[in-house]
Amino acid sequence: MRARLAVAVLILIAPTLVHAQSLDIGAANTGISVGNSPVWRGLRINWRDVGVERVDGVNLTLWRPGENPDFVMNGLALGIVGPGVGTLNGIGVGLGGVVAERAINGLALGGLGVVSEGSVTGVSAAGLGVVSQGRLRGLSVAGLGVVSEGNLSGVSVAGLGLVSQGSMTGLSVGGLGTVSEGAMTGISVGGLGLVSQGAMLGISVGGLGLVSQGAMTGINVGGLGTVAEGDVRGISLGGLAVVAQGALLGINAAGLALVAENDVRGINIGGLAVVAGSRIEGLNASLGAVESPDMIRGLTFGGYRVKAPNVEGVSAAIAMMRTEDLRGLSIAGYNEVRGVQTGITIGLYNTADRLNGVQIGLLNRAKNNRPPFRLLPLFNAHFE
Repeated sequence: MRARLAVAVLILIAPTLVHAQSLDIGAANTGISVGNSPVWRGLRINWRDVGVERVDGVNLTLWRPGENPDFVMNGLALGIVGPGVGTLNGIGVGLGGVVAERAINGLALGGLGVVSEGSVTGVSAAGLGVVSQGRLRGLSVAGLGVVSEGNLSGVSVAGLGLVSQGSMTGLSVGGLGTVSEGAMTGISVGGLGLVSQGAMLGISVGGLGLVSQGAMTGINVGGLGTVAEGDVRGISLGGLAVVAQGALLGINAAGLALVAENDVRGINIGGLAVVAGSRIEGLNASLGAVESPDMIRGLTFGGYRVKAPNVEGVSAAIAMMRTEDLRGLSIAGYNEVRGVQTGITIGLYNTADRLNGVQIGLLNRAKNNRPPFRLLPLFNAHFE
């Protein structure tokens, strides 16, 4: 009796079960479909998707998909190997990976990879890599690498490398390296290196090196070196060196040297040297030398020497201070003013071509004093 009833039911619904290459239960492409139905709403189960156009609902693919460039998936796409669509709007999960030929919008989880030939927007996570040939936005996490051929924005974390061929914006962390061919804005971290072919703005940290082909603005930290082809503004630290092809502005410190092709201004501390291509202003200190081809102004200490054509403020050096014009106070073993000294020098030996102030030391020479007052022990003075 049950067998006859089942056969009767099957005969009644048979016209709605057969549709192209699929077995469909429902009407108007809605319901349950088993097979390669090109358009469906509801639950769709297929061995291998090829030439699919649209699915709204749940799509389960058991094997590796074929070509589906126009496949728009709205809803939940599941794959044993992985779903392969044109555009994903919703959730995609694959033990192997999630692949889209146009765009991924939503949540994509791939055991190995999440790959889009277009943009990726939303949450993307993969055991190995998340790759977008377009813009990548949202939360992106990968065991090895996150790569975007367009702009990268949001929160991006990669166990090894984080690479963008456009700009980076947000929180960007690469276990070994973080590289952007555009500007970096936000918090950017590279376990070994952080490199931007544009500007850096925000908090930038490189375990070994921090390199920008543009300006740096914010907090910049390089385990060994911090280097910019433009200005460096804010707080900049380098285990060995901080180097700017522009100006260094703010709080700058390095184990060996601070070097700028333009001004150095602010609080500047270099283990062996603070060197500028133009002026040095502010609080400046080095166990070696503080040198400028233009001017040093402010409070300056050089373990070896302080040297500039013009020195203004308070200067101290264990070995020597050398300048053409001095305005202020200089304390050093040897103070040499080849032009005008306006102020006070204190040292073992002090010399000035034109003294307009006071010299205090073992031996003091004022070339504009008449003999026998030109060279005196302990104290010398001249006022204009």
